[in-house]
Amino acid sequence: MAIELNEAAIRNRFAPMMEDPRVVHGLREMVSDRFLLAFFLMSVSEGEAMGEAGVAAIREEEIARLIHDIERQQREEAGHKLLSLDLARGLFPEYFDYGEYRYRGKLTGREYYLSVLQENRARLKERGRYSRLNLYLTTTFGYEIMVGLHYNAVIDTIVASELPPALKGPIATQLRRILEEEDTHLEIATQHDALLDADRSGLSARTVELLEALEALTTDDYEFAVAFSMKEIVEMIGRYTHGSVFRAEIEGTLVEGGA
Repeated sequence: MAIELNEAAIRNRFAPMMEDPRVVHGLREMVSDRFLLAFFLMSVSEGEAMGEAGVAAIREEEIARLIHDIERQQREEAGHKLLSLDLARGLFPEYFDYGEYRYRGKLTGREYYLSVLQENRARLKERGRYSRLNLYLTTTFGYEIMVGLHYNAVIDTIVASELPPALKGPIATQLRRILEEEDTHLEIATQHDALLDADRSGLSARTVELLEALEALTTDDYEFAVAFSMKEIVEMIGRYTHGSVFRAEIEGTLVEGGA
């Protein structure tokens, strides 16, 4: 059964979450501190690496050849990861030792991605709708909606900030590049319906099983991935609201009761 999934309407419904006072304050704090801005860029790089790994995992399945442009998506995720890393190295060299980011172990990109993945997996299993394909499609949908809303909010904050052009221009350009490439991907709803309509003759029993499991997915499953992704990103941005405390936590210098 085809799925009714209006991506634009869902994006518009969740957009007000980027106006949460914690988000507005957190983003302003982030762009006012070189340390936190570098940390954000490195978390972007790590998050894109997790997206690349997610695409790579589904490419191990026979189903991969039925997914439109999956190779390009993996290349783009890898490119976003490396370009964000190179940009952080170039703009904030003081936080790198021999090309390695000093606080890699504290980055939030992996933490964020895995929290969404695990929550989504648990929910799908609870409802008897879990498969690697179902997890990939719903998690990707939630992640892409979040990225669009989050990065646009960061861009707006950067443009309105007093950052010097040498920082403002390159960071905004990199985030816009990621968003522009995301916009060229086939909509998940279209991917979903195309997979359901795929010719199953000649496919392995395992792949047919994945396609049959896809039939159980509902709009609610996709929307849950968006809702949880957005909830988690608001919480994560909220950590920037007390910039000096968050920085001390990252640096490992936070003392109990300190600010």
